[in-house]
Amino acid sequence: MTEKDHTSLLEGNISSIIWRNSQPMFMAILLLLMYELLESGLIALSSTATLTAFGFTVPITAAMTALAVGTSIRCNNKVVKSACLEKNNLSQNISLTLLTSALTLLIMTILALTFSEQLLSLLGNNNWLSTEYIINGQQLAAEQSSYINNRYFTWLFLGAVWQINGILRALNFTQLASNIMVAWVVLKASLALLLLLPQSPWYYDSLVALSLIHAISDISFTLISCYILHKKVKLSWPSVKAFKTQCNQPKLTSFLVIGQQLITPLSLAILTIIAASYNHTYVAAFALIFKLEAIILLIPMALTTSMPAIIGFNYWTGHHDRVKQAYRYMFATVLIAQLVIALVLNYTVDFWANSLCPHDSVTIHLKHYLTWLPWGYIGAGCVIVYQSTLNAKDKAINASVLGIIHRLLLLIPLAWFGFSDGEYSLYPALMLGHLFAGVSVLYLFRKASIIKIRTIPIKEQLATYSKRIN
Repeated sequence: MTEKDHTSLLEGNISSIIWRNSQPMFMAILLLLMYELLESGLIALSSTATLTAFGFTVPITAAMTALAVGTSIRCNNKVVKSACLEKNNLSQNISLTLLTSALTLLIMTILALTFSEQLLSLLGNNNWLSTEYIINGQQLAAEQSSYINNRYFTWLFLGAVWQINGILRALNFTQLASNIMVAWVVLKASLALLLLLPQSPWYYDSLVALSLIHAISDISFTLISCYILHKKVKLSWPSVKAFKTQCNQPKLTSFLVIGQQLITPLSLAILTIIAASYNHTYVAAFALIFKLEAIILLIPMALTTSMPAIIGFNYWTGHHDRVKQAYRYMFATVLIAQLVIALVLNYTVDFWANSLCPHDSVTIHLKHYLTWLPWGYIGAGCVIVYQSTLNAKDKAINASVLGIIHRLLLLIPLAWFGFSDGEYSLYPALMLGHLFAGVSVLYLFRKASIIKIRTIPIKEQLATYSKRIN
């Protein structure tokens, strides 16, 4: 087995460790988020109706990606813990983790395909298609249905790419994980430009082309990632007894970690439902706005790929002073980065809004969004990184409650008020919701006391851990 030594996470300057582990994934996350925006931008070149049809699918595909990332986080956390406490069984634990994650997504795929039409209808899609001004509504509905169903069929492969990437990061192969992610995104972007750019000789004016892009890239990199992981860890097929033991273990933490990832897509879905009842232009704007949000929150998202491992290894080995130090550096990085981003966007609102979409009705929404929301993301960034580190310490319930308060109990009521107050009042209302959540997280961090546990030998930790799960 060739997993790297993790002592580098437990020794040395904490800020250097955070930078060293976050920097490789920064470019990968940036390219991934830029691809998401490129995807929406290319769809916007077609027509407002096509962009709106795509917008109705965004909460669903966001939920799919969120569940894939959720299984990846759980894989990462379990491998980190196993590397600390069960190193001799690490290879088998990785195989079991991948297998159970795949079964989880398979069940979700079957459910999604069964209720595919109902999900779109719930979001207000059918009411929009029935309006008189939609030209070629039946053709657009058929394209939309084919697109979302094709995405369901390849969901398992999307999850596998994320899961293996999370495992590689847990094994301290951060640079390798980053390289795989970059290559995956480059393939997606290349196919998108070939099939979705009107000037391309292979231009395919249909949402179905978008599903083909995801299918080709996701299946290809599932096979590539599996091969690389096997070369590094020598995966072995788990025995039936080991699989049954895995299935019989308590699943509350796993469900909570994966379920947390659905909170944001659920929030997006509720926003889409409310927006569709006011004006369908919101839905077209959301197709771009939801992708922009991820890019503006790039720094916190990059930190979520490294901080769980850094916090987790130090927490589970009793280095709690380093945990506190890592938290302080993490929050300072997020606060400063998001403040700078908000200031830059404040002076370039018109440029970005006009560059991202040619349709005036959507551009005006982008201007209001870029004026207000980047300030709110100062708070949202703190929530994102703190939530990811709580999972690394097996505090999934705390992380789940935090996500629910932020995305559902704060944002949705404020958004409803914003919709009711005026056409563009939504955006300052959402800003306030994000800021309130961020202030709450900083308050909780200051008040929280980390339980001091003595550092004990690995063998004793393994014995204690085995007793707990048995």
